[in-house]
Amino acid sequence: MKSFYIMALCIAGVLVISPLIFLSDVFTAPERQGSAIRNVYSAAVKSIDPATAGDTSSAAIQANMYESLYTYHFLKRPLEVVAQLAAAMPRVSDDGLTVTIPIKAGVTYHRNPCFGPGDVSGHRYGTREVQAADFVLAFKRIADYHINTGLAWAFLANRVRGLDAYREITKKYNVGDYSRYDLPVEGVRAIDPHTFQIVLTKPFPQLIYVLAMNVYAPIPREAVDYWLTQAFDDQGRARTTPLHERNPEFREQAHVVGTGPYILDTWKRKWKIVLVRNPEYRNDYYPGEGQPLSPGDEGDRARGLLDDAGRRVPFIDRIDFDFIEEPYAAWMLFLSGQTDIAAIPRENFESVVTPDKHLARQWREKQIHLISYTDPSIYWIVFNMEDKVFSASKSLRQAICLGYDVESEIEVMLNGRGKRAVNCVPSAFKGHAAAGPGHYYRYDPAAARQKLAQAKVELRQAGLLVNGDIPPLKLDLSQGTYATRMADFIRQQFTPLGLEIKIIFNDWPTLQRKVHNKQAQMYMMGWHADYPDAENFLQLFYSRNIDKGTNNANYRNPEFDALYETIRTMPDSPERTGIYSRMIRMISEDCPVLLLYEPENFILYHDWVKNVKPHPVGYGYMKYRRIDEALKTRLSGGD
Repeated sequence: MKSFYIMALCIAGVLVISPLIFLSDVFTAPERQGSAIRNVYSAAVKSIDPATAGDTSSAAIQANMYESLYTYHFLKRPLEVVAQLAAAMPRVSDDGLTVTIPIKAGVTYHRNPCFGPGDVSGHRYGTREVQAADFVLAFKRIADYHINTGLAWAFLANRVRGLDAYREITKKYNVGDYSRYDLPVEGVRAIDPHTFQIVLTKPFPQLIYVLAMNVYAPIPREAVDYWLTQAFDDQGRARTTPLHERNPEFREQAHVVGTGPYILDTWKRKWKIVLVRNPEYRNDYYPGEGQPLSPGDEGDRARGLLDDAGRRVPFIDRIDFDFIEEPYAAWMLFLSGQTDIAAIPRENFESVVTPDKHLARQWREKQIHLISYTDPSIYWIVFNMEDKVFSASKSLRQAICLGYDVESEIEVMLNGRGKRAVNCVPSAFKGHAAAGPGHYYRYDPAAARQKLAQAKVELRQAGLLVNGDIPPLKLDLSQGTYATRMADFIRQQFTPLGLEIKIIFNDWPTLQRKVHNKQAQMYMMGWHADYPDAENFLQLFYSRNIDKGTNNANYRNPEFDALYETIRTMPDSPERTGIYSRMIRMISEDCPVLLLYEPENFILYHDWVKNVKPHPVGYGYMKYRRIDEALKTRLSGGD
């Protein structure tokens, strides 16, 4: 899925440097088990249940274990959706409402106790083939009132016939009564074991992209009935859990029953994650075509990205992820060859990357490579439109946008790794260029002061001035070294405007809770595209999505809503793009968010790592990664 609701500081946090800590205390080298790749991660993985994966960290891990009906071609740009667990692309009825999907035969789940004992071939546990009913169950779990599926549910709500009514019915069930999954839903049906059908309420042009998100991965009923109804003691003895004590979410390593190329072997929150090759993964092969040669682009073949064309995947036997919050510690592990890929700490950036954004010669001589790329993300400071101060004064929101020096933030905080966001849709998406830069998304202190004068008038009329001044404002951030530095920078932006700001630091769950409960007046976050369509960003401002957890600015505009309800059923066309542009300009005028930047990412990797090509929205491509073990031994000085 891509990637979903994200915290800006989790990503930007890799750009800062911290004192080196004892690496032996935080990094445990994996046992040598064939080919292995070693990574670090700094943002906590919050979920191993596909239904509740609403952040990029969880999505990136889960996509190696769970698979969706469709996915994106690993190499092709522009993006191309291809079948994964589906046997072919969907058949859509003439009215656009009935979508029929053939399921690939012979795909089996990871072996797991939920399937009972193994067969005569000596396997300890059983397995079974994926069936259409497993996708029906996945959709029902997404709609289940008792599971916090906010973001995944937002894409299906009011879209699938009977699914909203089903959600209402689940409210009446005890949390642990899974008989609710036996209830029929008109719009999600298993026509036969290998045919899944979705019936929509209205045409849904983005459905193919939604079906490429791993949140809708198939779920075997056996896993629900075995793992979510029982508790196990240290001896493996099971006892039935009372209905009211059951948790309907898969939360433990043993609960993960996917179809993907890797099996979850170790799951220790904020410590270590280990994935091992699925020995029974179906026949799947490295793609035989990619991005062709074109003016200004040497193409994937010249980059060596087609050297493994036609070979069976996955290549790597084991993937280790170690949790390391301190970027400098992660950097030192990369330099010593203990990890394979790394971001560049802020203080090291200028010694690694030249002013024209190429890798410096001394690093090339170490046989290290640089990839720089942009992804469809926007980071922003969100104004709570239900806050009495910000709802009363559009001029105050506009003034803050005008008075905030985004270009300086990019240079000072990010080493220039990004470009200013000038409207609410990424620059690569349709509608962005036609909408143009928002009038208030520029740095103009003089215009900001004029708007502040208007803001005082608006707030005086609302009775909200404090001793004749704009009341102190509050901004919620996450915790950490980067957040502390970011807070200092933000104060420097607000002080010249004569605005008093109090910055509150939170752990991630607390910040999420505040945002969800509308308790944050301002907060810094961002959005990474789930799919390559501007609608994915515009839905963040649709008022009916306030309760679904995606419109966290709590923005309401009846005219915007009417246009959104028009475009949400329209296929791609110049007319739809024109409406996109109108909607973008509305957001640029109303300023429910202070737009910051679209990030530019710089990643280093050792020469022994092959098939590295970041994907803008897709996940699950570790199966294509390969390690040249002989080269690694030679370059790293290993045994």
